Amino acid sequence: MLSRKIGYVLGVLLLGALAISACGPGGGGTTSGTGQTVSVEAGEFYYKPDLINAKPGEPITVSFKNAGTVEHTFVIKDLNFKLVAQPGQTVRGTFTAPTTPGAYEIHCDIAGHTEAGMQAKLTVAAPSN
Repeated sequence: MLSRKIGYVLGVLLLGALAISACGPGGGGTTSGTGQTVSVEAGEFYYKPDLINAKPGEPITVSFKNAGTVEHTFVIKDLNFKLVAQPGQTVRGTFTAPTTPGAYEIHCDIAGHTEAGMQAKLTVAAPSN
């Protein structure tokens, strides 16, 4: 009986934490003095969001959730950055945005996934004067 009550309380706390985290800033990211954290969801065959904006040299932590039924990856080839997530798994990794402004391709390198639409973009803005 006690374990059932504990399970109920933990479930309510978990749902509350999920509700609070869902109310964060748009675009799936937060910014702090030490960079930003971006939450990215993947499924068959998409990334959400499919655009990440960054400042040159900014550290970016990606929380990558695979909401799909097959393995997916989050790859920025130009930065030698790769995350791999099994179905239902969330993984995290951090990279530093390039100092050169421009657009950098993000894709899933599982055979056929990029072609099926698993593409996104990292945009590094020019520094403002």
